[in-house]
Amino acid sequence: MLKKHRRITKKELKKDPLVIFAAEAVEFLQNEWVKIASTIGAVALVAIVSLLIVNFRKTSSINAYDAALTAAQNNAPEANDLLRKVAFKSGGAQAADALLQLGNRYYMNKDLENSEKCYSEFIKKYATDPFYSFTAYFNLGGIYEEKGDYKAAADIYEQYNKKFSSSAFSQNMTLHAGKANLLAGDKTAAKAAFSKIAESPKDSREKQEALLYLETLQ
Repeated sequence: MLKKHRRITKKELKKDPLVIFAAEAVEFLQNEWVKIASTIGAVALVAIVSLLIVNFRKTSSINAYDAALTAAQNNAPEANDLLRKVAFKSGGAQAADALLQLGNRYYMNKDLENSEKCYSEFIKKYATDPFYSFTAYFNLGGIYEEKGDYKAAADIYEQYNKKFSSSAFSQNMTLHAGKANLLAGDKTAAKAAFSKIAESPKDSREKQEALLYLETLQ
């Protein structure tokens, strides 16, 4: 014969820990639901506002870059100012491109001081691609040559080759390093640069020019 389960009295029910916890939880939620809802709403609002700010900044940055690019392509008077704002007040690929273009514009206008600043800043922050970085290194070397600092020019050409040893521009930079060292009076360094090119198994314009320089240094 099945034994009848004893009915739990209300007094015993109240002593059950799980029941007590559930009751307290319900009471807490009833008393504090407004605060909880407000807190959740505030957190969600902060998240939404943060997301909107990030998206707004991205959109503003893109718009500013497009405006600067258009001005530069049209050679508008405000082009440098617009490029400068993108280059120094934002980041990423757009800032890198704006900085390089700004340096090129200064360089073409013979503003060597500002051009040097732009190229140096680009090399410091954004020189990670051998093709994209070639202009900054090459023109910065040209600036040093125009200033008569041929040793600094040779150093910057060599820096490029150290960083991008397998670049397609490697021989070109080595040739210019040799020429700059020759102008600086360092015939040993110049000969080493020309010899490196001459030892290349592939024929090239740089190799032919290096061989001519080596003949004069014999």
